[in-house]
Order: sequence, then C-alpha cells, then structure tokens
Amino acid sequence: MKQINDPVFGKLEYNEGNCTWVGKVPLGIWGVNNYLLDLVVKCDDEEITEVQRNAYKAYLESLPKISEQVPDALFAYYKEHYEEFDRICNLPEDMKIGVVDKKTTHQFFEPTQLFIDLNGNYGWLSIFISPQYHISVVLSDGKPRIFQGWDVFEDFGIVDDDVFGEMYFDNGWRKKIKTDINGIDGEWLLLVADAMFSDDEISPEQKANYQKYLQNEKKFLEEFPDELLDYYQANYDLIKDIWEDADMYDPNSMTPESIKSLIRFKRFYLHKTGNRYGWVCECAWDKVYGLSIFYDNRYKGELLIGTLDDLIV
Repeated sequence: MKQINDPVFGKLEYNEGNCTWVGKVPLGIWGVNNYLLDLVVKCDDEEITEVQRNAYKAYLESLPKISEQVPDALFAYYKEHYEEFDRICNLPEDMKIGVVDKKTTHQFFEPTQLFIDLNGNYGWLSIFISPQYHISVVLSDGKPRIFQGWDVFEDFGIVDDDVFGEMYFDNGWRKKIKTDINGIDGEWLLLVADAMFSDDEISPEQKANYQKYLQNEKKFLEEFPDELLDYYQANYDLIKDIWEDADMYDPNSMTPESIKSLIRFKRFYLHKTGNRYGWVCECAWDKVYGLSIFYDNRYKGELLIGTLDDLIV
C-alpha cells in the first residue's frame, strides 16, 4: 500500500478502492486526547490539494469552538428527531425526552471519521443514539450542521432557498420535513428537489410546483385515496401475481379509507424538468420499488399513480 508523509497531515496510506488517503488523528477535545479518529482525505489522481491542507488547518484551529457548539447541535437534533429515534430504537428510560439533557446527549455520540472532501468541506462521520444510526456533522460551514447518513460529503453543498429554506446536496437538494401525512404526528420525511450536482440551482419550476402542492395539500389528501383504489382495482390481476397476501385484500371489498393502509409516504420529489412532482411511497404489494402518487403538468396537472420511474425518470 502506498504511503506518504504529508507536511500537514503526516503519515497517510492510500486506499485505492475509495480514492482516499487515510490515517489517524486524535479527537483532541472534551478531555479525550487518546481517542483516535480515522482521517479520510478524498482525492483525485492521488493528489492532496492545498485547499484540503488549509481545511485541516482550519479544523484544528476551530476545535475550541467546535467543542462548545457540537453538544448544543446534538441536543437540538435529538429533540427535533426524538419521535423518530424512539420509533426506530425503542429508547430506554435513560434516553427518553425529559431525562436527557445536553450533557447526556453528548454521551450517546461517537465520532468515527474526520472526512475532508475534494472541495475542502470537512466534518465527522459519527454514530449517534444507536450503532445503526449514522450522522454526518459538517464542521466547515461556520456552525455544526447535522445530517442523517454518511453520504453527504460525496458532493456537499448547502443553499438557503427563498422557497425551500435551507437545503443540502446529496444526490439532489434535500431536507427533512416534519409531517403527519402518515397519521404519525411529528414524523420526518424527505423533500427532494432533483439535481445532478451541487452547483445546479433549484429551478423556478420546482419552486412553483412545491408552492402549488402546499397550497393544495388538503385537496390532494382528499383525492388520492379514490385514485389509489381505482389503480389497485385496475391492476389487481398483476398485483396478485407478485403479492402473496393479495387474497386478503379483495379489490371489490376495499374502500378509499382502507386502501390507505397499504401505502406509506416516504419522500416528496420534484422532478428537475418541472413536469412532475409528488410522493414516493412504500406499498404492501411491492416492497422493493413501491409506487408514486404524483401530478403531471403535461396532463393539466392530473393526479396519477405509477411506478417510481414514472415520477423520477
């Protein structure tokens, strides 16, 4: 394995499979100087750039501020996402809301990597609350920002949009929105404005479609059960070939209210062309691909039911 002794990062090894230089660095705060993070520096053609070296210097210089700000950010994230954590992890009593404070929330946090991307963005890839729950703590943007998952540094970007508010880039412009559309108060679902790269702007059409949906959400909630029932009845012969429980849900016995129990809304998607926008859903008869419930402006804004590809391709 190729090794270097970089003037800023020190000893690093090259991971050819991931195109990264890797090493170890101490966390260096909170009185745990012996705790080591994996240092991961993303590279192109094995080259570490001065932008990345300067980013690492900035990270080291900002550690005192990071040590003060991150616990507050973690506690705020915990409170915002408490219902989700409790639903996923069935939190024990010592992790319940009202018991946990900023100090104890900090105890449930385990940074594992310091990641520096090609553009000099940096932050911690971490475990939070549960070993199965991963977060990225972006530290290069002036204040800690926390995102679920470890993919945010693939092409990181943040925009403060006049319609959507603050969005981050992760295979499209994204943010979590709190909604009770599934009948669960305070559930966080994903909002996605389709884009290829982080330098792609959110389009006026995407903004207009999202505003249109918000203004007409009540009408959507009234209309989609009838459309979904019609879809189920029209496609029942195909559905029963792939769903072993289809006999339990006879199409002639289903109602607009009962058909809602067979789907679960997951994310709201706005196509980059501006032609289509709507919901990607899980559904009982197709647990792999689900279905989409969406509007298509090419057909006078008609509400349609289809596959995932019908909405996003």
